[in-house]
Amino acid sequence: MEWSIKKAILLTASLCAIFCVSIFGGFEQTVEARAQVRVADREMKKSRDYQSSPLYERAHRIIYGMNPPQGPEGRIRIAIVINGDENIIVKNRVKDEIYAQLRRKFPREEFAVMKGTDITTKLLQYAEDQFYDDRGTASVTSSADGSTGTARPDSGVVSGVLHGVTDFLYGASGTSRPGHDTHMTKNERLDVDGVPVRMQPRGMADLRRSDYVRAGRECDYDYVFVATLTNGAAVDTKHNFVLFNSITNHKNIWLRLRFVDTESGDYLYRNDIAVQGEAHNGSRDSGRILQRAVREAMKEALDDISVTY
Repeated sequence: MEWSIKKAILLTASLCAIFCVSIFGGFEQTVEARAQVRVADREMKKSRDYQSSPLYERAHRIIYGMNPPQGPEGRIRIAIVINGDENIIVKNRVKDEIYAQLRRKFPREEFAVMKGTDITTKLLQYAEDQFYDDRGTASVTSSADGSTGTARPDSGVVSGVLHGVTDFLYGASGTSRPGHDTHMTKNERLDVDGVPVRMQPRGMADLRRSDYVRAGRECDYDYVFVATLTNGAAVDTKHNFVLFNSITNHKNIWLRLRFVDTESGDYLYRNDIAVQGEAHNGSRDSGRILQRAVREAMKEALDDISVTY
């Protein structure tokens, strides 16, 4: 009888233990299964229009579930950060040109080239925390993007013909017109390179190499590639012919490139590159001319960087 009582007590204790484990284990699993919010890892596609197959997506979910490992493992991770003057970086052609050249330079098999959304968030947080009290004021009397909406004095068919005949008879070959005819007063500190920040958020203007290194390490990147695009001079050259006139647009762009090695804490590559884009009968602010300028700047920069195996 006594033995039966002991067995009953042990059985009851065992059942209680199993019940408690089930309850708390289930609770723990429920907590772990809750949705999580984080900045997405956005690796650049193999090509601009590349789409992964539904079969790959299903297999990925089966293997990893809804919480896959953060970031591609086993490859060198490079974060891409693009910033600069608004009228340049707003053009999709410009960003696509940068991404296309980076794909060719850093093969997907060896490098995970990431759109640095996570590191951008870190950098902007640093800037907000450090430089909030140093904001300046600005007074703007004209547009700040280096362009103007004023009509040319010889615009129109009749005026073009008259100027064309005059230039043909007197041998004129073209007239240069200055590009930056804007007026802006901005009582504000310059950026880290001594360049004025135009009518846009200061963003990363005050950040230095140590900030990029710190953010890169916190976000687990091997390198941080920061491209800052800035307006240079622009000139429209007018050519008047007998029956028509034409315009040749020249636009200078500065690419200020910082390629940071997060392990050493130094720049692997640092350069300020000025290039010129050219187009005809367009606008000095068009995506076409800006893309051509950025193409030349990126080519020069990436030719200076060697990838060895």
